Amino acid sequence: MTAAALSGRRVLVVGASSGIGRAVGVAAASAGARVVMAARRVDRLEDAVAETGGAAFALPCDVLEPTDCALVVERAADQLGGLDAVVYSAGVSPLRRVAESDSELWRRVVGTNLIGAALVAAAALPHLLAGRGRLVLLGSSSEGRPFPGLVAYGASKAGLRELARGLRNEHPGLWVTTVVVGPTLSELASGWDEGLAAEMFARWEKEGYLPTLSVLPVEETAAQVIHVLATAARVDEVHVMPPEHRP
Repeated sequence: MTAAALSGRRVLVVGASSGIGRAVGVAAASAGARVVMAARRVDRLEDAVAETGGAAFALPCDVLEPTDCALVVERAADQLGGLDAVVYSAGVSPLRRVAESDSELWRRVVGTNLIGAALVAAAALPHLLAGRGRLVLLGSSSEGRPFPGLVAYGASKAGLRELARGLRNEHPGLWVTTVVVGPTLSELASGWDEGLAAEMFARWEKEGYLPTLSVLPVEETAAQVIHVLATAARVDEVHVMPPEHRP
């Protein structure tokens, strides 16, 4: 991917303070895009923007706040003079069995991973439809066989994939790409209970949820997102998996 692959493109990345979202924002700026990076953790967001050498702007956004979802799109479009692409990377994945998952956990997971995406997409529609823009949503390879202990996460990602399909149906002029992400070295596992994590990892390996223990670096997944943003083709789904992975 050349440094000018996204030259002049106006890109909003939501969930850009860490992980894949941060890597996407930095890579998009390096590829010539004008980028707004948005997230809840402002201090980490500012560090991410600094990594671009001034090629990106930071905006605070808590996707659990509906007004933030609309406002971040409005402010990003004002800052950039419109939007050509939106990448929704915000996500949480608490490790908890369904029997121990309370309503607050479900609200946080579904609110962050699905409802926030829907609200950001709705606010961005006028901008994206004005110029055949692209919406990129980060899905999960666990959909269809959610890992024990990560059922809330899997359910929210399954909903996200249906959101993408529904948006394509409602707006044929909108390009919506789901990037289905395999095991990736990110911060989604931070804060897990160590005892439960050890128990679940042993079970995942024994029962075939982890056919390989290799994981992708976030930069590799980000590179595939940049390819999607740069192509002139319609791309509905991309699967990004470690090379040793077998379905």
